[in-house]
Amino acid sequence: MDEESGEILVLRDQLRPIIEMHIRGANPDAYRVVRLDRHESRRLAALILYQAERLGSAWLGPVAESGEEESKSA
Repeated sequence: MDEESGEILVLRDQLRPIIEMHIRGANPDAYRVVRLDRHESRRLAALILYQAERLGSAWLGPVAESGEEESKSA
């Protein structure tokens, strides 16, 4: 897990049939490990893909430069 970017690390446990998600918190006490079985892992993946699809093309468009928005509103 990259502490600077706050990424979530997902690993397959070699000894058990589970997926582990390591989630960094704001402080060391907030660090969490979530263990998901096969069904839970697939459900989470489906929910993430569903929500990503709902974002649609909103993320694909170019971001306006700060000067561009100001000139359009004037």
